[in-house]
Amino acid sequence: MHILFSLGLVLLGAWFSGKIIKLINLPLVTAYIIFGIIAGPFVMNFVHGDLINVSPLISSVGLGLIAFNIGQNFIWSDIKRMGKMVLLISVFEAMSAYFLVMFAARFLLSMAWAPAMCLGALASATAPAATMMVIKEYRASGLFTSTLLGIVAFDDAVCLLIISVSLAMVNTMAVMGGGNAAVGHALLFSLGSIGGALLTGIILTFLIKKIAPFIITRENLLIFMLAFLLIGIGVSEMLKIPLLLTCMVMGGVLANISHETKFFDVLHEVDAPVYLLFFVFSGANLKISTITSVGAIAAVYFIARIAGKFAGSYIGSVLSHAPARIRKYMWLGLVPQAGVALGAALMVRDRLPQYGEMVFTTIVTTTVVYELVGPVCTRIALRKAGEIS
Repeated sequence: MHILFSLGLVLLGAWFSGKIIKLINLPLVTAYIIFGIIAGPFVMNFVHGDLINVSPLISSVGLGLIAFNIGQNFIWSDIKRMGKMVLLISVFEAMSAYFLVMFAARFLLSMAWAPAMCLGALASATAPAATMMVIKEYRASGLFTSTLLGIVAFDDAVCLLIISVSLAMVNTMAVMGGGNAAVGHALLFSLGSIGGALLTGIILTFLIKKIAPFIITRENLLIFMLAFLLIGIGVSEMLKIPLLLTCMVMGGVLANISHETKFFDVLHEVDAPVYLLFFVFSGANLKISTITSVGAIAAVYFIARIAGKFAGSYIGSVLSHAPARIRKYMWLGLVPQAGVALGAALMVRDRLPQYGEMVFTTIVTTTVVYELVGPVCTRIALRKAGEIS
């Protein structure tokens, strides 16, 4: 079957699956992942061969788009306006999930430090789309809702930093082996990788800013922005620096120096099919036979991540003197997990084959569960806070 014919059928099938799942008020991400699992080479074998071989490319572009759009939330004036409550809760809930999952994997499951660090880093990520969907559906408003929106917007930026540092360290440790020397070199290498990503993102953004005034039509702006985004992704892949961080820096710097949304708005014209394929291929890459082998790991990850979100949001709330309803219920709005974690898990699978399959299977399996229970948890939080109209 021709690859373009197959790709067209995948787009139609996933779109139709999304229409069906919306009837029961579940996130589109869930539909796309489940469709990918069913259509993939390990179930119906419809998505296979050449189509599966392009999934790393789709994954990189999807991750780049996600990270670039997250960077838009990193506007300095907005961060100052958020106040310490949003900042403290965001940092503590992300870091608590990271450490709790990492230590649970290391000491409860006797996992090596490298895969434990990977799982911990991925645990820090959330999925703002599911949370925002519930808020819009129930027309929630008030202090709790505005704080939750601020946290999920800033949270992914914090998570991308955690994931970028951790994966850079794990990559170095995998090359050099274990030991204190490897850890020291990993720290130095991760700092160099982060510096490279920051520099690349800043240089590309200033080029965008200098050339953009000469671009008049929206069509040309779309081509221009897509070209620079692909260049950023490609340079990151070639230099082995974190593409997540490069693209987030591009988005963040551009949002701060331009104060215009047109650079982000124009990419929304192409991001829907990219995101669809990104999640479908995430599901299609899941080996069904490996799910049973990661049952205990997935259970520990699922529970430890939620415990980390609860503990971190509570500590951040106490330190920022947040109202009681935020201390008690904020963690419920941080349960969903999807895009960033899935994309980073694909990167782990492709670059660290010795344990990448285990990490990827754990994340895909738990993501489906998180996306099912997450909206319910958010709805409970908003109702308990008294902000559902």
